[in-house]
Amino acid sequence: MKTVALVSTAGGAGRTTLAAAMSVLLARRGRPVAAVDLDPQNMLGAHLGLDTFAQAGFAHAMAGRAEPWRGNTWRNAEGVLFAPHGEMTLAERAVYEARLAEKPHWLADALAQIDFPPRGVVLVDTARFPSQQAAQAVRAADLVLCVTPPEPAACATLARRFPSLRETDATVKVVVNRLNPAREMQRDALALLRAAVGDALELAHRVHFDAAVPESLARGGWIFDDVPHSQASHDLHGLANWLDAWLGAAAGAGSERAR
Repeated sequence: MKTVALVSTAGGAGRTTLAAAMSVLLARRGRPVAAVDLDPQNMLGAHLGLDTFAQAGFAHAMAGRAEPWRGNTWRNAEGVLFAPHGEMTLAERAVYEARLAEKPHWLADALAQIDFPPRGVVLVDTARFPSQQAAQAVRAADLVLCVTPPEPAACATLARRFPSLRETDATVKVVVNRLNPAREMQRDALALLRAAVGDALELAHRVHFDAAVPESLARGGWIFDDVPHSQASHDLHGLANWLDAWLGAAAGAGSERAR
């Protein structure tokens, strides 16, 4: 089983939407998928079909509540196993984040309890980097996907934080989300980012802007079902295909090392 962390260094990057979309598309490709919400915004469940915000989850387990996080998981209609973050008061969050700092590998140990075959994958949506949640996700990950909009401030922030992300043993890639090639400012921002991250930014890791994405989500659907021939749908399938191939290659490399 491999773990993929989706992180962002700026707000509004579309990280949670991408985490949910990749979970669904990989499940449709026959992979066992678990989606983990490690973001206090607690929004991933809404993207995956939960009609209310999960009240308990990972955060409460870390804060010391008696109920284990596994008791709050559920599967959506696509077969994705979902583990929510849960709702917290400010006082509970302070305790929870302090314990995350005390136990830097807590998430990795928790994910190891998921009984998945080697071809399974866990996708972790996490709070903005840097944060205790993001640090836990990056430590647990085999692959880190840094999601960013192609805006100057967001790209500059990612360029500044990227060396810290590269300190992990995981493979690190950049996903550019909501790309509009007609905007010259975005092209300049991407040139700045490419100079900072090098081969972590590849042509395959781009998702074009499409106003139909939030409209589909508002209806409880997906753009790749509602508008299957759109550029954004093509991009999302392309990213899922790349991720599926990466997981297959990583699993094969692990098998070779185990011999």
